[in-house]
Amino acid sequence: MDLSHRLRRVLAERERITLMDGEAVRCAVLVPLIPDGEGYRVLYTRRTEHLPDHRGQVAFPGGKHAPSDAALLDTALREAEEEVGISPGRVCVLGRLDDVTTMAARYVVTPFVGVIPVDASFRPNPAEVADVFTVGLGELADPDLQGTQPRSWDGMVYQVDVITAGEHNIWGLTLKITQNLLECIELARATTL
Repeated sequence: MDLSHRLRRVLAERERITLMDGEAVRCAVLVPLIPDGEGYRVLYTRRTEHLPDHRGQVAFPGGKHAPSDAALLDTALREAEEEVGISPGRVCVLGRLDDVTTMAARYVVTPFVGVIPVDASFRPNPAEVADVFTVGLGELADPDLQGTQPRSWDGMVYQVDVITAGEHNIWGLTLKITQNLLECIELARATTL
């Protein structure tokens, strides 16, 4: 059984953390995996500097749940198409990761893991996306690329965990989602049938 089938099984069978906060804005993101030999590369975006929230940060394609979205999965797929041009019909959704919340607890985000074809092309929306890049699973798990960096928030400076991927720093909510993905992939790799 290949890794995507094992990962689908892990995501379906594990106890997922679900956050319910009536005050928070519900959001969803797509965590796109692109086949790369025996493993996968993870697709990330870097948000533009002029956005009102999380400007310049590394993120997954996604956004706020809209009334026109039937479910949070629809939000993730719609936003991925709007932000980077990933057609929903080309995404093989494997399941959900744990819900996460931002530091200010204003947003609760549900991440969906989906495999996209290796030949997928991307059309970044210049109003939202400054860059699209991929990082291999092995790089994301490499202890040499993990560390801490200072970040300012609400007048205070905090040391935050970070993965350095080339010129990009993955931290915050995106790092939490990435770490959860890596945990689930480790479980999937240990799964046998």
